[in-house]
Amino acid sequence: MTTSRTRRWRWLVLATAVGMLALGGCKTTPPEEGEGEKPPTPPPTTLHADLLKLLPASGDITNWKPEGEAQIFGPSADAETGVEALEKDLGPAAEAFRAYAFASAAKRRYLRGQAGEAITLRVFRMKTPSEAFGIFSVCADGDQFPLVGTALAARMSDRALGFVKGAYFVTAEYAGAGDGMSALMELGRWVADQITSPGYFPALLATFPRDSAPGQRYYLHEFQTLSSLGFVPMAEPAVMARMLDLGPNTDVAIMGYPTTREGVLNYLFIIRYPSNADAGAAYTAYRGYLEGSTSPAEHNVAVAPPVGTYVAGTFNAEENSINDRLAELLAGLGG
Repeated sequence: MTTSRTRRWRWLVLATAVGMLALGGCKTTPPEEGEGEKPPTPPPTTLHADLLKLLPASGDITNWKPEGEAQIFGPSADAETGVEALEKDLGPAAEAFRAYAFASAAKRRYLRGQAGEAITLRVFRMKTPSEAFGIFSVCADGDQFPLVGTALAARMSDRALGFVKGAYFVTAEYAGAGDGMSALMELGRWVADQITSPGYFPALLATFPRDSAPGQRYYLHEFQTLSSLGFVPMAEPAVMARMLDLGPNTDVAIMGYPTTREGVLNYLFIIRYPSNADAGAAYTAYRGYLEGSTSPAEHNVAVAPPVGTYVAGTFNAEENSINDRLAELLAGLGG
């Protein structure tokens, strides 16, 4: 009898202990401090380290020193992380960058000596190398095409340098009474050396014949970008925009080729539409627009029947007839 009562007492103690554990939950260690709280927002220097590492510090560029802190820009403002909307820096020109999958940008100003010389450096990060080349192709200016380290492409004037490498489009603008070209090149090479990936050209450019003129390769999506290119004939931009029906899902590439006339280029274009039906509709509409135009320049545009999702043509049919590059382009498309 004593043994039986002892066993029942032990089972009672065990059951009570199990019940207390169940009521208290399975956690046997105290909660970590701050558990369940939202983690703190990383400081701007951490959030934008990929951009800030591309901005030279004091001593990186001969005799040039940064003035103040770098500014960070994004698609929209974020006061918590110190980001301003890109329009704060570029104004209406920011819209062109938005058409190329703009991600973020950094800006910093550099000064040299007491002569009032300054360089404004901007680094734009796009979502892909193709988009970076696209914004470079329509924004960089100048009649020189220097080698800036291992940059994919570069363009330069005596006051400005622009180049593309990886997913970055970099611009540097010089202000002052001196010759800023050597400083621009030194700064450009330094920035290019910090970018590890060379990037690549948009695949659509590979369909064109070789030997295009230097700096005459363009890549875009939106009609507004196309209308900014002065060599594209458009007597009625609003009508032409409706006929071509360009947008985020279309790819447009243009290349200029030398002709027998000095300073006159033959511009070939190709548009890739989302579907064969879209290409066919755009071809019919654009050809009708050209036929009804009263502009001599638009009568000099030739557009070929679509090849699958592609519509190709030349903005200078007269010049193209001397050396038929359009035929080469269409052959490469299988047309």
